[in-house]
Amino acid sequence: MPSLPFRVDMAVVLAPTRTRRILVGIAIFIFLALYFRSLSFKTEPELVPIPEQVANFPHCLSGYRAEFERLATDMDVVLNIGSKKPERLFMVGNGYVATTPLTGAHSVLLENAQPLDLGHNINLKFYLHDTAFTLAMSVLHLRNGQVDLYHIGEGCVTIKETIFTSLGTTSVIGHDVNIHNPTKTKQTITVKTGIDTHLEDIQNIKVSGKTGVVYSDLVHSSNGEAHVAAAASILSHKSIEIEGYKDGNVRLFVSLASSKLPDVGERSEKLKDVCKTVKEQLINLDQNQVVLDHVTHWRDIRKSGLRLQPLQDHLMARPLEVNLTMYYLLSMYKPPTTVPQASTTNCFKGSPSSHSPVLWTQVKSLDSAYVRLSSWKTVLATGGCSDFSSSSRLIFYQALLRSFTGLIETIHGLELALNPHSMEGYITLWGIEFQEILINISVAINTPSHTGYVKISKETQFSNIPLYACDQICASEISAVPNNGKEVSFPIHPTNPATPIVYIATQQDQLLTLRQMIQEHHGLDLHSLEEHPISALFIIVISIVIVVFHALLFHMIYKEFCSGDRGLNKSTR
Repeated sequence: MPSLPFRVDMAVVLAPTRTRRILVGIAIFIFLALYFRSLSFKTEPELVPIPEQVANFPHCLSGYRAEFERLATDMDVVLNIGSKKPERLFMVGNGYVATTPLTGAHSVLLENAQPLDLGHNINLKFYLHDTAFTLAMSVLHLRNGQVDLYHIGEGCVTIKETIFTSLGTTSVIGHDVNIHNPTKTKQTITVKTGIDTHLEDIQNIKVSGKTGVVYSDLVHSSNGEAHVAAAASILSHKSIEIEGYKDGNVRLFVSLASSKLPDVGERSEKLKDVCKTVKEQLINLDQNQVVLDHVTHWRDIRKSGLRLQPLQDHLMARPLEVNLTMYYLLSMYKPPTTVPQASTTNCFKGSPSSHSPVLWTQVKSLDSAYVRLSSWKTVLATGGCSDFSSSSRLIFYQALLRSFTGLIETIHGLELALNPHSMEGYITLWGIEFQEILINISVAINTPSHTGYVKISKETQFSNIPLYACDQICASEISAVPNNGKEVSFPIHPTNPATPIVYIATQQDQLLTLRQMIQEHHGLDLHSLEEHPISALFIIVISIVIVVFHALLFHMIYKEFCSGDRGLNKSTR
């Protein structure tokens, strides 16, 4: 290899200079400044759900783990591992009767009074080879209105006990038991009902060839009033044989009734009456229809719903507490037997309840669930829903959903009265009933700019009904909501004074009239968008830094290469 005609000192060329260090520091500063400033311009929050890891998940139920962790992440279920006392209230109810499955207690939900605990505790107990099954996991399903208890026995024989109430058959609580035998040998499972023995009167009855039990007693409500109460239960199997790798099914149904006792002398007669009532309920019970009613009613209710994910908004109600509270309210609410045709879902005219923590705090007992229901009825009455005595459970639920976000119906249509200044997070409403249309609304507002977006869509089965929407001041073009289920989107900016973040109507003229009213009566100067531009000082500083950076970069390149080349040329002469 031929030698170079001149000598280069690489140590001098590669040595870090003061200029280079300054330029590197400036480059890092510019990068960080632009990066952190860009965070305030995001229009959509990053919604990356973090799967909830369930500790000590039962080994025999490992096949359910992924599903339950996903449901727990979405806050559609509450899990309790083992037989420990749960942090949340596990309850099932339909407005008339209720049970807390982990204690086996049954209650009648009285009219305008605290729940009446009958003192009839019924827990199913399962045995394999005279060894009791262990309660491994309890699951409260917020979307299905039921509690599942998972019992595990020898050889991972698994029992799934589903406790539910029918919204159609109001005074009956059901236990649907599925037994899975994963072993290759036939297994015989013994089923017993744990009934308190202190009850005053216990007698046997026959229902469809099966022996049932009726038990009654004198009980007192929380205000000291005397009631006579009765319960009847019918168990389909006291023992069941299950072949290897097969499943078996057992059912228990419990009928409840109570009657106020104004005079102690009427006690005996009243006991006979309530016993007769629960007997007849079981005798006339269509068990398959009860199961079907339960599934159908909760499926219809959950065609509507709410999902939220707060970001830095520490004042907004927590998602799990919101889901649990709505579940308890739906389970405690007693609708009328017949709903007047005039009942509508557009009664609510109040303020958003999303930042009222007292309405969403944890409920720990049936009594506190009843108190929460009373509080909500007062809130909704104050907001315009004066009487729920004639409203269906679906109308009650729609009012709850609308109240959370301040979704108000006016003569101009539907408006979403959330204030961007008081919310930071992501809210989705689906199945909101408006003018015989089911609509979906998604809202995302970021911090610290309080800007974001709102998206509107409608269910595809309502493609023949037009729907229109416009932004906060209806200044931009009024958009038709697509008929194919796709969304129409509008930006959200804080306004001064605060205005609804979106308007929705079935007729375009309604929104045109609204726009004209805003311009004439308020003026766009009052409803102008609060812009949050980049400060002038920030722009000046960044501009100076960029100019200085490029000047120093040019100087470094010129000094290192151009002036160096002249020196080398001189040395070669």
